[in-house]
Amino acid sequence: MNKFFLAAALVLVAAALLPSVAAAADPLGTVKADITKLKTDVQTKHDTVIADASKLESDANSLVGTSDRKAARATIKTDALKLTSDWRTLVAVCLSDRAQLRNDVAAARAAGAGGHGTLALLVTQANLEIRATNLEMRAAVARAHAAVVALRLSFRSAGLTPPVVPTPTAPATS
Repeated sequence: MNKFFLAAALVLVAAALLPSVAAAADPLGTVKADITKLKTDVQTKHDTVIADASKLESDANSLVGTSDRKAARATIKTDALKLTSDWRTLVAVCLSDRAQLRNDVAAARAAGAGGHGTLALLVTQANLEIRATNLEMRAAVARAHAAVVALRLSFRSAGLTPPVVPTPTAPATS
């Protein structure tokens, strides 16, 4: 019975190592896997930031016309900090994915994989999709920013001191 478990364990270890050996043998497959991981992480960033920006925008729009400065400040500050922290955290993940992709593309080129522009085409297509996703995200953040500015203007037009809250802006690198 012990021999059976030992044999089963060896088969499982071999099955687990097979994809990593195959990936090392296929640099183009490694690049494709990196692109897939990067796209997945960018989509996660997109979905999270869009949700945070939408919440900030709706909260700011709902507070227009209110005279409760403290409540407005607390709500907007919480939303803006969540948006900013989520974005920065997820940008760091995407940047590490991009660095890994860069290293694997260089290794694939050194190995001579992806001839006839295949490698360049894969990377270019991925970059275009990521840029489109980032533009949608930045548009959502811009709408949230405009809603916060409108909230401040509503306080000023009512003759009140507007709440001092951080306005969401896009991090320098996305």
